[in-house]
Amino acid sequence: MFKQLVIIISLILLVFNQLDTISACRCDLDCDDCNECTLDTCSRGCCSNIEIDCSDDNPCTIDSCSKETGCIHDSVNCDDDNACTTDLCSQLLGCCNSPISCDDNDACTTDSCFNSTGCCNSPISCDDGNACTTDGCSKETGCTHSNIDCNDDDACTTDSCLKKYGCSNSPISCDDKDACTTDSCSNSTGCCNFPISCDDDNACTTDSCSKETGCIHSNLNCDDDNACTTDDCSKKTGCTHFNIDCDDHNACTTDSCSKLTGCINLPISCDDGNACTTDGCSKETGCTHSNINCDDSDACTTDSCSKKSGCSNLPLSCDDKDACTTDSCLNSTGCCNLPLSCDDGDACTTDSCSKLTGCINLPISCDDSNACTSDGCSKETGCTHCNIDCNDSDACTTDSCSKKTGCIHLSLNCDDDNACTTDGCSKETGCTHSNIDCDDCDACTTDACSNSTGCSNSPIICDDSNACTTDSCSKETGCCHSPISCDDDDLCTNDYCSEKTGCCHSPVSCDDGEDCTTDTCSSKLGCVHTYITIPQPETIDC
Repeated sequence: MFKQLVIIISLILLVFNQLDTISACRCDLDCDDCNECTLDTCSRGCCSNIEIDCSDDNPCTIDSCSKETGCIHDSVNCDDDNACTTDLCSQLLGCCNSPISCDDNDACTTDSCFNSTGCCNSPISCDDGNACTTDGCSKETGCTHSNIDCNDDDACTTDSCLKKYGCSNSPISCDDKDACTTDSCSNSTGCCNFPISCDDDNACTTDSCSKETGCIHSNLNCDDDNACTTDDCSKKTGCTHFNIDCDDHNACTTDSCSKLTGCINLPISCDDGNACTTDGCSKETGCTHSNINCDDSDACTTDSCSKKSGCSNLPLSCDDKDACTTDSCLNSTGCCNLPLSCDDGDACTTDSCSKLTGCINLPISCDDSNACTSDGCSKETGCTHCNIDCNDSDACTTDSCSKKTGCIHLSLNCDDDNACTTDGCSKETGCTHSNIDCDDCDACTTDACSNSTGCSNSPIICDDSNACTTDSCSKETGCCHSPISCDDDDLCTNDYCSEKTGCCHSPVSCDDGEDCTTDTCSSKLGCVHTYITIPQPETIDC
């Protein structure tokens, strides 16, 4: 009755999908269903084949199970086909597509990123439009503008720099305004002003020099102690003395006579200390001061005059501080600032101009936000969008394309709703349906297959209705009926077996028919007959 109850309970659990296989078993190996996707155990003679859980709780894997090998954890593909992201998978969050940093830590480049090619680091222009600086670039700080050295190591030039033209080395003037010196210049030391010799080899003259007029050869003083006489002198013989007329009829001199010195006709000074006038003297009217003309008839120079240095004709700066114009100067009209053409003849760039840096030709974006097209650009016509080919040459997939994600290859559903076939797919021919083998290699089950439920391996009944046998089943040979042992290891019982009730243990009779013994039984020794001790002197008639 107990075995029948076990079989009924097992059949009920099978109906509720709690057990895959019910069979008489002795160990877990007896319950092996040749499927690595189930946990096979044996409990109280009944097999249990429970489907294992292959979930590894990792969003970075696709979990499945193979009957041959067991759990499979295939890595998820996180590649978003974007060269501007780093594609990783987090066991907490799943796929992560983080933007990459295109910063090359170089202040001399403009950093950007294109989805198709990745980082782009384009050099910047550091031209400041100043001919007086050397333009360079530092990776740490960016553009550098160092003043150029215009020193030509020539002491005879004045060194300067013009933003438009660069270095200017103009000869200096060594004129010391002294007629008594010879003026020259040495490249190493600069101006040299050496005194001239005024010796005229005439004994009748006193030789001297005036800064204004140069050498003066004054007649030797043959003064007869009356300077108001004309003292003559012979180069060879000496002085003569005649009364002199000191009026030289020259408004440019001051005329007088001194007994001590004689006639005095000193030139007056007409120097007004202004380098912007021409100083002269008229014998009739005296000093004259005429303004000099500094106009060089060149619209590209600024004309001016300094009282100290005279005329100055400095080049005019036509730099309008706009890198989008070409700056020049015409001698007749002056500055000319013409707009710069930034058209690079490339339909793949947007052309513009910055007043600071000049022409800018930035690549246009041809991304049409359609993952089903390959985006490119032609210099002649501009953006191009060509449809991509999503055919994966696999008869097991349905091929299509999504504008958002690109090619989609969905697996073909080959399920024929027949639990008695193994459904597969061939890349060359498509779906395949092979009959499954329901033989569980167990002589203790009846093997069959249902189109709706699949294989069934029903345990056979080995009960021989004999309480004196132990009923079991061997996978190799089938039902086994082994006689049970009714020996209870007790010498005080008679052991035997009834086919209906099983083992029976009736007590043995130890009565030896002797009144002088006490009859008992030991389970280990069997019947024990102990003589009764009779006290003396009483006599007992046995």
